[in-house]
Amino acid sequence: MLKKISLIVLCLGLTPAASATDLPTDFDANSKYRLDYSDLNAVLRGSVLDMGPSTHKRAKKARGSSSSRLKISNPLPSRLEGNRVMFDRFEDAQIGFLANMRDDLLAIPGQVPIERLTRNEQLSYWFNLHNSIVLAEIADQYPITRLAPLFESDDPDAFYRQRKFDMSGTMISLKDIQDHVVNNWDDPVVIYGFYMGAIGTPNIQNTAYTARTVYEQLNKNAIDYVNSVRGTQVWKKKELRVATYYQRMAQKFPNFEQDLLAHVRKYSNKGFLNRLGQIEKISPRIKDWHIADLYNGNLGSVGGSAASTSKDALGISIVSGLPRHVVELLRYRDEKNATMKREGTVEVEEYARNGTKK
Repeated sequence: MLKKISLIVLCLGLTPAASATDLPTDFDANSKYRLDYSDLNAVLRGSVLDMGPSTHKRAKKARGSSSSRLKISNPLPSRLEGNRVMFDRFEDAQIGFLANMRDDLLAIPGQVPIERLTRNEQLSYWFNLHNSIVLAEIADQYPITRLAPLFESDDPDAFYRQRKFDMSGTMISLKDIQDHVVNNWDDPVVIYGFYMGAIGTPNIQNTAYTARTVYEQLNKNAIDYVNSVRGTQVWKKKELRVATYYQRMAQKFPNFEQDLLAHVRKYSNKGFLNRLGQIEKISPRIKDWHIADLYNGNLGSVGGSAASTSKDALGISIVSGLPRHVVELLRYRDEKNATMKREGTVEVEEYARNGTKK
């Protein structure tokens, strides 16, 4: 069971923040304030399963065609990608902890005005607040399979648009946070900081964002997403299909096809970059709103009773007693990790904090 660790501001003389209609844009480049995200780190370390980088290969068609199999599994070729949050392990105490953690973050501006933070401290705060709100909501609704209704951008009643969170007197929504970041930070890499719980959206890492690491973490997420089936797929050599998430963030790509192709090239690994030379068209057609957990939101014990684990000759785990789609996911992770250890780490470009190549 997780023990709550209160958020603390490592500075004295705190004053209440003033309420405002718009989220604050001023900042203090010389600020000494630092936010401590120990509680969020405890949640992420204890619940995020790192699946490793994508192989950028479409998952094979799921074995078995029974109606029960189709109901509980994700049939999409991106189903094996993305880190997973083990929502199935959360009990009432953990769910309550997430809600309290979210509320603690919402209360920060009442302790130190946002304007008194550095730009990077502000950016990490907005991401951590956004992602804590999402974690708390999904945990509260779990088990749930498809998350698209929560984040429907055109539905005024969708969770994404609901101004139901009191940030020291200002009622805000997830959309308000996303719009604020997208409007006030120029680098398109910021689009990869928003955790939305689904396989087809940016990854969640097992540590919170911080002012010191935020651009390193964003670049890691960008590389992960661009070089994945859920982010990009080349069709017939000349068409690049991309996630509809990019269309959602189209503001960052004013000349959509040209700007997005340049963006994809920037974060592509060498093998994928070589395949982009003949691209003539970009189509936002990829989407996967299935929940990024272990069970696809289905907790029934299909296919066995209590789980047991053994190892094969390569040291890869053999799991029995779990639903077939869970076994497939865990097996894929272990086989991929074993292959990477034998062949060496996948080479990708490395970027500085400002998004430029080192």
